[in-house]
Amino acid sequence: MFDKLKSIKKGYVKSRDKPDQSLPYAKVQKRGKWIRRFVKIVLVLVGLSGAVAFIKASNVSQTNHKLIAKMKTYDDKLEKASMGQSVYSPSLNRYAQGFFQTYFTQSDNDDDKQKRLKFLKKYFATNISSTIYDNQDSQKETYVGSRLLNTFTKNDVKIAQYQVGYTVGNDKNTIIRVFNLPFAQKSGQYTVLALPYATTKQDIVGHVGKIDQDDTNNATLASSDKVQKFVQAFSEKYVSSKASDMSLIMKEPEGLEGQYAVKSIDQVNVSGSQEYMSIKYLLTLTDTETKLGTFRTDYLDRFAKGINLLCR
Repeated sequence: MFDKLKSIKKGYVKSRDKPDQSLPYAKVQKRGKWIRRFVKIVLVLVGLSGAVAFIKASNVSQTNHKLIAKMKTYDDKLEKASMGQSVYSPSLNRYAQGFFQTYFTQSDNDDDKQKRLKFLKKYFATNISSTIYDNQDSQKETYVGSRLLNTFTKNDVKIAQYQVGYTVGNDKNTIIRVFNLPFAQKSGQYTVLALPYATTKQDIVGHVGKIDQDDTNNATLASSDKVQKFVQAFSEKYVSSKASDMSLIMKEPEGLEGQYAVKSIDQVNVSGSQEYMSIKYLLTLTDTETKLGTFRTDYLDRFAKGINLLCR
């Protein structure tokens, strides 16, 4: 009996140590190898994609920084350019006139003097001492009025040029002088950077340009059938169309949407060359409602091929 039990136990142990015949051991090892390889490949690809994404993000970030820097440069240039020509700013005008009224109003009364200094302190930059604009020994002055003449930049400082009228002492005769007011501007607010200084008024009347005059060839071109047909066709389309309809033939499209009708076309002048010409003419329009005539001068810059296109 015991011998039989021992033989059964040995058989059981041997059968348990044998691998399962339904899933061969070699196949299990091979499949595990491929799974590990696949996982490694996936990890490598994920790592590479992350590195590529990081590089792209860095490039995009650098590009954005460059664009922001360029935009700031363009904004600064535009601001300087806009300040280099005559402009009218209602807010600047109110500010400057308020300043000049306070600055050119001086009294003999001590209380009035202190009030003047208190008001001027609001206008001047914080690092300017009140002793600079405290005119204790100056004569009595009365502000009459001021008007803006020009704005410009000098050494990167904005300057508003004003014509100021004031009286001195008991004299009723108004003194008119031109003063330059250095100022800074930010977020719709202004600050005076220095005392206004007197200057001479600039003469704005002069001969600084010439009108394009036609030579013999351009005069002949202006009277040609192609140019005449182009002017007529353009004018008809201009008065009858919307701005969106004019976008194909105008750089800055605009249209009158049928509010006017062409009455006559006169004084057609052409400057430039046949490759690129500028056409100027006097266009008389009629209001479609009131039937009243309106005179308008139009300047057209068109390539010769544009003329050919409209005159087909």
